[in-house]
Amino acid sequence: MSDTSTATFASLGVRAPLVKALEDGGITSPFPIQIDTLPDTLSGRDVLGRGKTGSGKTLAFSIPMVSRLAGELAGGKRRPGRPLGLILAPTRELATQITAALEPLASAYDLRVTTIFGGVSQHRQVQALKAGVDIVVACPGRLEDLMKQKFV
Repeated sequence: MSDTSTATFASLGVRAPLVKALEDGGITSPFPIQIDTLPDTLSGRDVLGRGKTGSGKTLAFSIPMVSRLAGELAGGKRRPGRPLGLILAPTRELATQITAALEPLASAYDLRVTTIFGGVSQHRQVQALKAGVDIVVACPGRLEDLMKQKFV
């Protein structure tokens, strides 16, 4: 485990636009899970982390996803039905929470995020996919439905 008293997002390798987006949201110091994982995930390594609610897990995976997609993996123009990043969540509540944490980071690089889950009309979700999104936060059931319909 790293020293939590001196770590900053910038010292962990987080790019300046993301540091600013975090600060704009009132987040100025990384949580222990972020300190332990960001150096590896920002360099493209896979990690497995586990923690209690409120421990900082969402930002621990959102920051590197946005950072990597904003860089060499971005690939230029958005293509309808072909998002660059996917986050799977088991419930619509969690998918919505992840999207809320992810959107300010994504907007720092003009990346578009949409949420896909069942129990509501799929119209808005289909329209977002047709317009082109960079990151999809989805529940598996509705995502599978939209894949079968060839919207994603």
